[in-house]
Amino acid sequence: MTSCLTRWRFLPVLALLFVLAACGGEEEVVVLTCPQVLIVDEASRLTQYAPGDGRDMLDIRYDAKIGTVEWVCEFHAEENRVDVEVRFGVLALRGPAAESSVARLPYFVAVADPQGEIMAKQVFAIESEFPGNALEIGHVETVFQHLHYASLSQAQSYTVYIGFQLTPKQLQDVRAGAGF
Repeated sequence: MTSCLTRWRFLPVLALLFVLAACGGEEEVVVLTCPQVLIVDEASRLTQYAPGDGRDMLDIRYDAKIGTVEWVCEFHAEENRVDVEVRFGVLALRGPAAESSVARLPYFVAVADPQGEIMAKQVFAIESEFPGNALEIGHVETVFQHLHYASLSQAQSYTVYIGFQLTPKQLQDVRAGAGF
């Protein structure tokens, strides 16, 4: 024997399904993905030497490396803009040739459009002070980029590049494997 309650026990579930189906509509759901942020491999290290031709351990003033990077973004569809906040860590070592407790580490932030063309590049500097006799310090740097796009689907195709601003000689040293 089936009771009245047993027969109608699925009614609340069925009603919920009808309500959910009515809410679905025909609107397209757009998943927004942040632009990519990359550390330029050859520009992820910076070794500053004392003036002269010496390139051994005793000639190093400062050695630095960009470590972890993380980012978040906020879309402003009405303005065709995405704001990207990038944070990256820098580890700096003070070498025997350092004449000051303050290291000035130039770095760049560049933005490439969806076709890979560099649209903009800015150079900044981290000025980190080594306290007392410290030989190693860590620093977290934050930069903001405001990217304008033609269509919302293009926004995720932009790329933000980060790296140390190297001189031609420093780039040559990196390619030769000098530094830490």
